[in-house]
Amino acid sequence: MNKFQISKRGFTLVELMIVIAIIGILSGIVMVSSKSSMDKSRKASALTTADTTLPELVTCGDDDGIATNTVPSAGTGHYICCTSTACAAAKDGHTETWPDISKSKWSYTGSPTGTVILGTYKFTLTKDGGSGTGDDLITCDMVKNGCE
Repeated sequence: MNKFQISKRGFTLVELMIVIAIIGILSGIVMVSSKSSMDKSRKASALTTADTTLPELVTCGDDDGIATNTVPSAGTGHYICCTSTACAAAKDGHTETWPDISKSKWSYTGSPTGTVILGTYKFTLTKDGGSGTGDDLITCDMVKNGCE
């Protein structure tokens, strides 16, 4: 009578190393992809938040207000529409302050140019640690009526 022979052989060391290498490669691809997605979502967040200042700038110009000519300061109570470029006091009826974009890892940079009364006011945002050019720069412009 023939007895069935049961193989007790498992995976070899080489097979296990190949599987581990494949998992490592796939996880590396996922990490790179998710970092790119995070950067894009942070930029979109900064862009959207900064874009919300434009309607306030338009009404500020309509009310003969003035916007700052220095780097806007978010989260410190600095008003968007002021009585002077120093922005020490808000223009009557304008209580909006510069939105805080720090959580998106972007910052207000450079001195704004133009005036709100003429509708030529422009300000910029730069990615923290970025080059300040290309994808690391957002410009918000009343003439273009948006941020890009």
